Amino acid sequence: MDTTRRRHTIKGRDLSEIIIGSLVLAIPVALTEEVWNLSSEISLLRALVISASSLVCISFFVRTTYFHETTFTSSKQVAARALTVYFLTLFVSAAMLYAFGKLPLTSEFLVAIKRTIIVGFPASFAATAVDSLGD
Repeated sequence: MDTTRRRHTIKGRDLSEIIIGSLVLAIPVALTEEVWNLSSEISLLRALVISASSLVCISFFVRTTYFHETTFTSSKQVAARALTVYFLTLFVSAAMLYAFGKLPLTSEFLVAIKRTIIVGFPASFAATAVDSLGD
């Protein structure tokens, strides 16, 4: 395995940076009543657009930060890192909402999903930024 590929693999340290970075914004955003209300009012389609825009922005950031010196053949690595950051951030966001009693998984499943996406939006950017500082 070449050094470029080895340098871009996701390690335990990266995972902890992503978790800490996402907590930086997941906690304060999860505590706002505006997010709770917005998750009830916003359509699922709009929430999915927010989710997709998060993934596009994270992918662009990862591509320009980690893989700027490599060829476009590293797109699988970019996708893997972006998806890892995003889904780990969604998990952290859901965990924070659950801890605060604001994740109605059994009573309002779609609201819970939309709420997690809304909290995960800024938290994913913080997670990506903190992850990039560690390298």
